[in-house]
Amino acid sequence: MESNNLYHHFLKYLFLSLGILMLITSILSWFFPELFWVNGEKMEQSIITTSVFGIIGIVCFPIFIAIKDKFVIVKLGGQNVTIKNGENERKINWMEVESLSLIQFVYPPLYKLKVKGDNKVYWFNTENQFINAGGFTTDTSEMGYLIKKKKRELGI
Repeated sequence: MESNNLYHHFLKYLFLSLGILMLITSILSWFFPELFWVNGEKMEQSIITTSVFGIIGIVCFPIFIAIKDKFVIVKLGGQNVTIKNGENERKINWMEVESLSLIQFVYPPLYKLKVKGDNKVYWFNTENQFINAGGFTTDTSEMGYLIKKKKRELGI
């Protein structure tokens, strides 16, 4: 079982694309305010609106830089866990997993993986099969069931 590639790329590049979109909106709202409609009326040129969109866009870039290397593709097997980060591939035994937990309030399900002896934390997703109640997520995918089983067996 392997992480979903589409959701992996979507989550990894979310803040980059959001930052670019906000900066473009900021520039357009200054030079072409008539392109935007607010409450049924054309928007007027406003330094506050332009600044807010610009600041949000600029803040998204450092967030993207900080978290982009945390997203990996994980392949789970009976005895091994394979962590793929770009071209790098690392195969570890389940006994080397220090912690493995579901990050709540993120859809599709996103997990946090920590390997013993490694200071890095890895984030990976499963398939888009989950139950959401009040913001809390329960992973119902096949990969989610394997994770629950291994956590129970190994006491992770």
